[in-house]
Amino acid sequence: MNKKTITSILILLIVGAFVVYLYYSLSEMAEIDQQIEENTPIEKTNLPEVAIFTDGEQCYNYNHEATETEPYKVIETMKINVRGGLVTGTKSGTQEGPDMTNGYNGTLAGTIREGMLDVVFSYTIEGSTNKEKEIYRPRADQTGIEKLRYPLVEEKGILVPDTTKEMKVMFYSKVGCSASN
Repeated sequence: MNKKTITSILILLIVGAFVVYLYYSLSEMAEIDQQIEENTPIEKTNLPEVAIFTDGEQCYNYNHEATETEPYKVIETMKINVRGGLVTGTKSGTQEGPDMTNGYNGTLAGTIREGMLDVVFSYTIEGSTNKEKEIYRPRADQTGIEKLRYPLVEEKGILVPDTTKEMKVMFYSKVGCSASN
């Protein structure tokens, strides 16, 4: 065999491996979504008539200054890519408080379902990995999105919102995805 044939075979093997990986990843996400959906109905309140989760790249920031009742300063950056209702992206952040300071980062994967962003955040924090289901809704004023933050419970190896408990809304402001000069 010549070099062109070997190179072609290697490229086909790599592409094939990627397709198999993507198939199993999406199958796993669908299974997780189905299991979670049965146990965590999404609250649909105050949804704007025009959804902001359109195809393309979108970026958001969350900033929370430390207070007496919530003593951790939190800064997060989220970048998502929406394609035909499927969502991928990244999220990273830092939290600083009286007893710890750490950073975290990871990937987002999920769907747009009934106008809501429904993703699993797979992240690493201080060398540990975890997965957490997150639910975001668009703001009516189109200035960003709101994370519907509930207490978390573990189900089948993933932290999921316990929607029977009280919800806190966290505002993520929409920002440009590229730095300005």
